[in-house]
Amino acid sequence: MYLKKITLAFTFFMSVVSLAQTNHTISTSGMSWSPSELTVEIGDTVTFINTGGNHNVNGTQSTFPNNPESFGNSVSSGWTFQHIFSTGGEYNFQCDPHANGGMTGKIIVQNELFAQNLNNENFLSLFPNPFQNSLNIQNCEGGQVFFYSIVGKLEINQTILSSNYILNTEELPAGVYLYKVIKPNNETFSGKLVKK
Repeated sequence: MYLKKITLAFTFFMSVVSLAQTNHTISTSGMSWSPSELTVEIGDTVTFINTGGNHNVNGTQSTFPNNPESFGNSVSSGWTFQHIFSTGGEYNFQCDPHANGGMTGKIIVQNELFAQNLNNENFLSLFPNPFQNSLNIQNCEGGQVFFYSIVGKLEINQTILSSNYILNTEELPAGVYLYKVIKPNNETFSGKLVKK
């Protein structure tokens, strides 16, 4: 029995870790980016790698006012730059010295608003993502919600008391969290959310 519990806990932990943020890579390729377009999820990391020449990444709002947030680095050679995308939307970026030559790109960050259809009348919904001091959980009265830090530490374990439950998250620091929701009928759902 004890070994079963350890095996079950280890299996759950490994499944939670597999939901952790994904790292995507964009490299310079001559005077272009490879890939030049990329779709990621909120909380994912994009690593830009300069494989040669003097380049930079400029995704600042001063250059691209419609970008949801700014990111970028300075022009130099042989660098690696990482950015974690915490806000959904479309992000344009460029290499400043070579933008006129077409060294531009786009990253689409999907807003992972979780809504799982369970049947025609009932669905599980967690929103908004990213969240700040509270998170709405709908259609899971009597269920259980668990929040884990990205390293697997249990941060929240609460019973969902109503069909339109507001989870207080004021105590959580900003970051990426993995969640697990168990409905009263033992259906289990998991994913990741970002606290700003």
